[in-house]
Amino acid sequence: MQKNVEKKTNTLDGILKEPKNAVIMVELPTNSYFNTNANNIKTLLRNGFEGVYISSQRPFKNVFTLFKEKKIDLAKLFVVDAVSACEGVPEKHQRCISISKTLNVDEIVRAIYTALSKLKGKKTFIFIDSLTTMALYLPLSEVMRFCDFLTQTVNKQNGKRVVLVFNVAKELAQKKFIQDIALHVDEIVVVEK
Repeated sequence: MQKNVEKKTNTLDGILKEPKNAVIMVELPTNSYFNTNANNIKTLLRNGFEGVYISSQRPFKNVFTLFKEKKIDLAKLFVVDAVSACEGVPEKHQRCISISKTLNVDEIVRAIYTALSKLKGKKTFIFIDSLTTMALYLPLSEVMRFCDFLTQTVNKQNGKRVVLVFNVAKELAQKKFIQDIALHVDEIVVVEK
């Protein structure tokens, strides 16, 4: 099923006010990528969500330190660290789920489900820090399968509110695989600065 999603320039706040599950694509300029991601995590937490942050850009130690600096409540967040293992040093921390060097979609999905099962709230999120970075390390067919699987998972949830956020580099948003994924999201948020 293809959706005709109009690009919008807004924040997550308006989308989160709607009491429904949502799949959201956020287009970010590369110069403000992490700060915008951190602000969006704060917005999700402020709106009563708990969640899973899939980090494909920064190792857990870096994410953990920067989130603490930004006063993000790490007790309501798990980080699936896809970076440390690739560097050969898997992280051990109660809020981190490390994955192996092989970096495959099935393992990432298992890590997401492991983290989601540990969350107690009725409102949860899955936050992919950079879909475009994942596409550097995985075949595009696997990235598409990953996105499709997560989108279907969100749409099948009953009784629990789930928001899925895909972040993409604005400069790469016109790539065909990003456009294909955009056809299956509910909202597109364009960050200008």
